[in-house]
Amino acid sequence: MSTRKFRVGVIGAGGIAQGVHIPGWLALPDVEVFAVADVHEPTARKAGDLAGAAHRFTDWRELMALDLDAVDICTPNKLHTPVVLAALESGKHVLCEKPLAVTTAEVREMGEAAERTGKLLCTVQNQRFRAETLAVKHWAEGGNLGEVYHARVRAMRRALLPGRPGFIDEKLSGGGPCMDIGVHALDAALWVMGFPKPVRISGTAKVNFAKGHKIPGKWGDWDRAMFSVEDFAAAFVHFDNGATMTLEAAWLGHQEEDEDFSFQLFGSEAGVHWPAGKFSTVSRGAFVDGKLSWPHRVEKPHAQQIAAFHRAILEGAPSPVPWRETLQVIKILECVYESQKQGREIVLG
Repeated sequence: MSTRKFRVGVIGAGGIAQGVHIPGWLALPDVEVFAVADVHEPTARKAGDLAGAAHRFTDWRELMALDLDAVDICTPNKLHTPVVLAALESGKHVLCEKPLAVTTAEVREMGEAAERTGKLLCTVQNQRFRAETLAVKHWAEGGNLGEVYHARVRAMRRALLPGRPGFIDEKLSGGGPCMDIGVHALDAALWVMGFPKPVRISGTAKVNFAKGHKIPGKWGDWDRAMFSVEDFAAAFVHFDNGATMTLEAAWLGHQEEDEDFSFQLFGSEAGVHWPAGKFSTVSRGAFVDGKLSWPHRVEKPHAQQIAAFHRAILEGAPSPVPWRETLQVIKILECVYESQKQGREIVLG
């Protein structure tokens, strides 16, 4: 009887990999992080030591040649596609950090490759695995919300701009806060809404503060000459079922909160706020306000998603975050930038 553990390779071994991905894998029984790869050799070495990995590489292609069960990809956004495709074609299941890609064409190419090879492809959308999100989702599926006719989605920060090139250089990131944090709040909202199809989108994406010094960064300074993405984006979305949505995302802006990461859904039976879990409705002519409860707080939603991905592989179950759902998320974000570029509303076929 084989005693071989489930083998994982991690590509892109920086902060997010060392902070949550590697610990998430190591928390699972009979799993080992067998190899890590990063273009920066000291980073690969440090992550390899953390994981107890047998192999460390500076070229991810060398990792791909190993006998691995799954690959976990934490590279900058625009580097996801070639790595994901290579992993799928080499017979490995793939977990990839958000955004899966910055264009719908790339997401579709990856998804079709996953279907052709019979391997799981899963985008890291860890907000779905928070206790607060699961509570709102369960409550909505119980019919309490009714039909959602409008949503407000916000991922707004006062002065929390990640200054590393992988975030602020468009050649690596493909976008600013819209792709960095907007993708999380948008995915969570759409998941609760049941993923209606977007049909018309108007948006704006621009730099208000990041080229100057009016708002200092609470995470430190950044290279203004390198900064080539937006620091603020907003959109108005129409869906095929008649629902609408506003989306706002920013790294810098004048507001009281350090971060407002939330969505509010307005339904025919009630309205609900995430992550607060507060709801408002009417019962027998009386106004009713309340708060959802959940048994415990999920402290490590990344680890929960990694466990769900691993379990799906072992059980032959569908991906915890199907690529066709990711396609809808990226379609909206892609259209925000296209609307800004063309100066008009984008109508989808």
